[in-house]
Amino acid sequence: MWYRVFEVIVGTLSIAVALIVLVDPLLALWILILLLALGLLFVGVDRLVAGITGHPVGHGFPVLAVQEAPGPGSPPGSSPPKP
Repeated sequence: MWYRVFEVIVGTLSIAVALIVLVDPLLALWILILLLALGLLFVGVDRLVAGITGHPVGHGFPVLAVQEAPGPGSPPGSSPPKP
């Protein structure tokens, strides 16, 4: 339930920011700078904490952790061949 509320809030904010960008392009530039600065700040703190503690704080890039699927004609439940 809380996730749906969060998505509605984020969607509403996205629409509001889009309207602001359409109305005032100069303000859009400042919003872009603010979002980039905040993103870099969070990434920097995350990497700093990971470097000091030796434990990654964030989840990294889960998209890059893709496992290779078995090829066509492989029996069900088989794993991909090891290199």
